[in-house]
Amino acid sequence: MNLFSLAKEFPTESDALEYWIKTRWPDGIRCVECNHSKVYRIETTGKTGKSCLVLECAKCGLHFSPTAGTLFHDSHLPLQKWFACIALMCEAKKGVSANQISRHIGVTYKTAWYLCHRIRKAMSEEPSVMGGQGQIVEIDESFIGGNIRGGGVDGKKSKIKVFGVAERGGRVHLRKIKNLKKETLQPLVDAMVSPNASKVITDGAYVYRSLIPKEKHIAGNHFQEIRKGEAITNKTIEGAFSLFKRGVVGNYHKIGEEHMDAYLGEFCWRYNRRKHQPEMFNEALKRLNQAPLPYSKLKGGDNPF
Repeated sequence: MNLFSLAKEFPTESDALEYWIKTRWPDGIRCVECNHSKVYRIETTGKTGKSCLVLECAKCGLHFSPTAGTLFHDSHLPLQKWFACIALMCEAKKGVSANQISRHIGVTYKTAWYLCHRIRKAMSEEPSVMGGQGQIVEIDESFIGGNIRGGGVDGKKSKIKVFGVAERGGRVHLRKIKNLKKETLQPLVDAMVSPNASKVITDGAYVYRSLIPKEKHIAGNHFQEIRKGEAITNKTIEGAFSLFKRGVVGNYHKIGEEHMDAYLGEFCWRYNRRKHQPEMFNEALKRLNQAPLPYSKLKGGDNPF
């Protein structure tokens, strides 16, 4: 959903609120505490004097808002601004920075940063097994970030290591890793690559020889590919890495290591739905119906995803 369609469909805050209520409770509003089906709607005014909707359970008497207990929880932003941010993040192929969001919807950088991370959490998902229908699977790793000045010949010390798996022409999953050792990569390969995959293509890294069955493993070699014209390259996963890096350089500029998996999750979620662009907004909105993400937890250093 683009911004023009968004403004046309939700011209008022009431329209946005009603759409969220139908999205959260498609079969009718239920109490968030006791799950009772009879709930009263009460129109009242908030602390700022603006009218707001409060829901009251007929059984336990609980008063709650339509956004209580979700990623919208304790947000004072109008839902129209939330919807605009969701639409921008869904439509931006290489992502959109918090600074740009702050300019688009008229909020501070801190508010935009927190807003984007809550939507990013809704976009995160557990990776599914790839190659289950006999597809070709590609595996590669990359380094994201800059070098430490004066760091010696091993400039990669300051870079964040990222492992990637992709189905040729299909899904992709990227994840931050500590190192490229066998004991780190083996559980990831076992969990994300199906035994039914027809081929598993990697680069020439020696570690993959012991991770993948010999009869399925093909070590890519760009020189041989050019000479023989064979499709033994891992350009699908390399292309995904390249697209993400262009987003980092052009939009985010710098990503903290503690939040890297969140940005990778957003990228993969959007990349895997690239053929279903019109449905992205509604799917992202539905996924906001999950436990709140407190700002203190997000800034605590531990990755909440």
